[in-house]
This record gives sequence, structure tokens and C-alpha cells, in this order.
Amino acid sequence: MTKQSNSSFFWPSFTDLMTSLFFVMLVLYVLTYLKLSTTIKLQKEKLSIIEAVEENLRPLKKDETLFTYEEAYKRFKLAFDVKFNTDRADVASDNDLFNPGDTREKILDAGKKLLAVVNNLKKAKEADPKLKNVSYIIVIAGYASNDNTGRDHNYELSYKRALSLWSFWKNNRIDFEATAYKDLIDLQIAGNGWGGVGRLPANLEEDNQRFLIQVFPKIGDIK
Repeated sequence: MTKQSNSSFFWPSFTDLMTSLFFVMLVLYVLTYLKLSTTIKLQKEKLSIIEAVEENLRPLKKDETLFTYEEAYKRFKLAFDVKFNTDRADVASDNDLFNPGDTREKILDAGKKLLAVVNNLKKAKEADPKLKNVSYIIVIAGYASNDNTGRDHNYELSYKRALSLWSFWKNNRIDFEATAYKDLIDLQIAGNGWGGVGRLPANLEEDNQRFLIQVFPKIGDIK
């Protein structure tokens, strides 16, 4: 085979190879572009949903008379003192609470405020198609001060306090488990004892008798 014939064979083969590689790279580029475009679109939709959720929770964050929003822990706490007598847990009992009349009135107002926010979340979900897969976890958490009766006992005591708050609200027609909220609210009741983050220092230990309210959005799959 002559040098000229080798050259004639090489260049068409080389051209075919380069053309094939070009189309492979083109296909890979198109696939990558489509994948990134879809990912960016989904991220924008998620961000839009998160912003809508934040906007709907803003009234609760701005209310400083009934709730205090703790930015560091992403949670709400009742903005007023709820103090119990030693080893007591019943919000509805005059024997269990300090200053029971005024305290229960504030607790009732706080429940109504939270319910109004939940109703706005419900209306927003019904009005905005992008919120159709959004629901919320509401946690009612009780705390106890360290009274040296033991951690296990205080976990039980703080849970009973949270359960009492839930019961008091429900008995006053503030029911987050009502049928109207079955696809919106997942209610949980918790007792944190005297553990957890954000507790007050030892010289203010009595003030650790408090209630925390946490509202977590749950965002379903975006298709």
C-alpha cells in the first residue's frame, strides 16, 4: 500500500470519528442543559413556596404581646409567664397556676391568635396552587424547671403541661385537629423536661416553666 493510499484512507476515517464525537458532545450538552434547567426551575418553585410560607407566618412573628419568635431556634414561645405550683400541670385548675385568671385569659388569646394564623394558612393553600402539597407540623411543647425531682419525672410533668394546654384550647373551641385542618396540620404534643436548647440560666430557673410552639412547613414533592 502506498503512502498516498494510506493518506486517502486516514482522513475520511478521522473526519467520521470527529463528526461522531461532535454529535456525542452535542447530545451530552443538550441533556445537561435540560437537566440543569429542570433543576433550576424546581429550586425556583421551592423558593417561591418557602417565601409564601414565610409570608403567611409573618403575623405570628410580628406579634410580640402573645408570642416571641426565637430566631436562633426557629420557634415561638408564649411571650408571658405561665408559672405552675410545684409538681402541678393543669392549666384549667386555680390550684395549679399562679395568677390563674389573667394567665388563662392570655393563654386563650394566644390560642385564638395561633388559630387565626392556621386559618390564613388554610386559605392561602386553597387559593394558591403551588401550596397544594404544603402542610404543617405544629408542636406544643411544655418545659419544667429543674426542681431536683429527677429528669424522668420532669419529662412527664412537662408533657402533662403541654397536654393540659392542648386540652384547654380544645375545650375553648381552638382545635387544630378539627376536620377542616386534616390535610393541613399535623399536631404533636411534647414534653422537653428541663433539657433542650435555649434554656434560661440557673438564676432564672423558675422562668423555664414555659410553653414553646413550633410550626414546621412540610413541602411535598414538586413535579
